[in-house]
Amino acid sequence: MSIEGSAVTYTEYGTDIPKLLHTTNFKINPDAIKSNQILLKALATPLNPADLSQLRGGYNDSPDIQLGTEPNKEKKPLHVGGNEGVYKVVKSGSDASQFKEGDLVIPKLPSFGTWRSYAIAEADNLINVNGLTVEQAATISINPATAYQLLNNYISDWKSGDYVIQNSGTSQVSRYVSQLGKLRGIKTISVVRDGKSQQEIDELKQFGAEHVISHSEFNDENFDISKYTKGGNVRLALNGSCDSTVANLVKSLSNKGQLVSYGFLGGADIKYSAQQQFAKDLITRRFWLTANTYADPQGKVDTIKHLVELYGTGKIKDVPYNKLHYKQGGSEEISKELLQGLSNFKNGKGKQVLFYD
Repeated sequence: MSIEGSAVTYTEYGTDIPKLLHTTNFKINPDAIKSNQILLKALATPLNPADLSQLRGGYNDSPDIQLGTEPNKEKKPLHVGGNEGVYKVVKSGSDASQFKEGDLVIPKLPSFGTWRSYAIAEADNLINVNGLTVEQAATISINPATAYQLLNNYISDWKSGDYVIQNSGTSQVSRYVSQLGKLRGIKTISVVRDGKSQQEIDELKQFGAEHVISHSEFNDENFDISKYTKGGNVRLALNGSCDSTVANLVKSLSNKGQLVSYGFLGGADIKYSAQQQFAKDLITRRFWLTANTYADPQGKVDTIKHLVELYGTGKIKDVPYNKLHYKQGGSEEISKELLQGLSNFKNGKGKQVLFYD
């Protein structure tokens, strides 16, 4: 008996996202999967800023994806949106016995095309995440993984009392940085946009931020980071937005500190004082999780393994996000639900995750 599925697809890149995305229905014959393949049912798939960049083209381009067990009807290459998500194993091929029915799995590599209710994947492109809740597994692959690697890939000799300073202080990544840093005695200073309520600030501190500073205070020409660090070393500055705070992130670094940029939603220009860089012997670098994963897939597996352990022992907790819901065969097309999520994201309603009922 065949399984009916739906996917959010596109055949060309562009900026008019509502016109770009379509719903494509497909069928899977479970008996037709190959011996090294796994049949998966989607449980939850997030929407991330990188997904939007991918749709526009020139950023982690999507491969042509065959949705069902029969060739696609589209004459053009068919792309499926989404890079992150959690699936349940429905059936394993004869040579994929390491996975069993009911296992929770996530894709190992980007460009999986996660915005689909069912998928067929090769066993070696999956990571087992049993032990997590669906809510945790849905988002473990990007934001917590980014935070983990930002703290571990650049500085290996952290000392208790060292500082990290970060803009985009209310972002998912920043909240995981604060949690993971606190576990190692690293203090976090989070810079946030003006107008945040005391409740929002208190919430960031509950996630581990030592100090929360507004843009206007941080960008004041008389701002002095030592007011908060009391002589502690600011060894890492994390730039997630390329906004007006970057120059002062660099200014706040201690000698031999590092600026690592991992996002550019605020703009494409990074500006800071060359004098500061020369005087303090600073290093500026970029972090791109996608490139890291392609270069070192096992590093991705190891990162996820460590995070699963931290979740399992209660040392880190979920960062809240907005949930959307899609039911196969229901009244709403899957693309409509995803477009609503994209609209929510653009309107400042935070991270969006589509759950498959």
